[in-house]
Amino acid sequence: MNLRLIGLCAVLILTACSRTPPAAPQASDGWVRLAPPGTNVNAGYLRLHNNTSQPLRCDGADTTDFGAAEIHRTVVDDGQSRMLREQVIEVPPHGSAELAPGGYHLMLFRPQKALTVGDTVSVTLRCGETAVDAVLTVRAA
Repeated sequence: MNLRLIGLCAVLILTACSRTPPAAPQASDGWVRLAPPGTNVNAGYLRLHNNTSQPLRCDGADTTDFGAAEIHRTVVDDGQSRMLREQVIEVPPHGSAELAPGGYHLMLFRPQKALTVGDTVSVTLRCGETAVDAVLTVRAA
């Protein structure tokens, strides 16, 4: 009897340990373009992965490394490039979105310290009830 109970407990423990945790959105490949000296604005880039079965809508970003962070998008109209402040980045279920030069990106205003190549910056994307943390590495322009 005791041997059966021990075996049952072992099976239950192993089953509980082997369950895959729920899928969650993730950020990867994050980087910040080093701005010229005296500039108070940097651009941040990353890849946003939606590992869930529901669309992901990110409507803002927070960081303690800068005074403010906003989602922007570069557009070209009649050969002129300009930036638009975007309200939302949408990522389809099991899809990804890239924040990259020439497209969606993070505008990071008023760095809290002087940045150098190799430094890291922490950003949290607000995606409804979900917060997606990202680490961005500073790269040369």
